Amino acid sequence: MTDTFATSLHATVRGFSNSLIEFSGDPNALDDLHKGLGEVYKLNCMNCHASCGECHVSRPDSYAGGLIDQHKFFSTPPMDQTCFACHGMRNAGEFMGTVGFARDVHYEMGMTCVDCHAVSNFHGTGTAYDSMWDKPTLPSCSDCHGDVLSGNSEIKMHNVHGDALACQVCHGQANQNCFECHVTIADDRQSLASHSETRILFRIGLNTDPTPERPYKYVALRHMPTTADSFIEAGDNLLPNFDEKANWKYSPTHNIQRSTFQNESCNACHGNPRIFLSEKDLRETDSKANWEIVPPVPAALGR
Repeated sequence: MTDTFATSLHATVRGFSNSLIEFSGDPNALDDLHKGLGEVYKLNCMNCHASCGECHVSRPDSYAGGLIDQHKFFSTPPMDQTCFACHGMRNAGEFMGTVGFARDVHYEMGMTCVDCHAVSNFHGTGTAYDSMWDKPTLPSCSDCHGDVLSGNSEIKMHNVHGDALACQVCHGQANQNCFECHVTIADDRQSLASHSETRILFRIGLNTDPTPERPYKYVALRHMPTTADSFIEAGDNLLPNFDEKANWKYSPTHNIQRSTFQNESCNACHGNPRIFLSEKDLRETDSKANWEIVPPVPAALGR
């Protein structure tokens, strides 16, 4: 697997660079690492790069560093000191119950990240994918729960809703959402700090980019903290295309429960605007594209 790691997202953090380039509209926006978005990328995003040792021998440098257990090599890295180190504020933290209200039911059963994620999700396949969503081997709930697919389930609601809902719409919980991110760059231009507001929320919105793998109409969302002025200390108008992509994003929440507050009855979801993204949730600093994912609230039943 070492021969494919060089092009993996863990090694290249290409997901970050492609997002910045997309919002800037300039394919050369990161060429100069001493100014503009290039400086932000160098001082912040590039710190997320992971080496082989940062998973299999030591904790990631961006977390705390240091050897996990002297010089012992872990074929399967310990989740709580490696995966959690980088992803603890969101998916790994929600999975393990340190973020949000309850641990994922799979974690409670003793499962870890590698029980669902194939090795290629970490080491890559040799292809330089633009983002995690482009990987051909992302896990799906139906990998293990194929019996609950539409038409094959003993659970009526699974058959009724079919592909209209992502699994997390009914089985996910409130997740970590970040808002109003702004970065500050040290006077010596050698370090960068970021500050944002965090809130635990559950919101459902529209899927504006359905694919064969993710054909759903309704999906669980997570708010990304970037604003048009997040990087103003590095230069003016660095994200001119900011309003073209929503910053309420499709979220594969990792805090699954069989029973949740939104699936306890039909009308816990139907006719319940509290759990659907609404115009009241949108801030002046949000992307204008968020308006496209505000969904119609399904009508209440039996009233």
